[in-house]
Amino acid sequence: MKRTVFILGQVECWNLIYDLGGMGLSEIPTKLLKNVLKKISLNYGGRLFKLWIVNAPSSVSVSWKIVSAFLDDVTVNKVKIVKKNTDKSIFEICDPSQVEEKYGGTQANRTQFW
Repeated sequence: MKRTVFILGQVECWNLIYDLGGMGLSEIPTKLLKNVLKKISLNYGGRLFKLWIVNAPSSVSVSWKIVSAFLDDVTVNKVKIVKKNTDKSIFEICDPSQVEEKYGGTQANRTQFW
């Protein structure tokens, strides 16, 4: 299994793919997400470069349009919400070898997590 290695001595930004798997707005684990995002913000603030939310239902897209109106452009431009699990814009930033196959890359799909 290949592992991603950070470059020692370099500041690295994160590109994240969050797969909603077709969940409805009420099925999203918001409490868990808030806790995770809080910890990431406290420990790794300013590291997010781009977040793709894939397999998003229309309700999430509509909600994001409303919420994003109150956010600054820098934050809004970091988030992209798409209905499919593959989005070619990922490969403008990420090498296909760093993206799992189910998202259109060449990295083997993860089946086991820490």
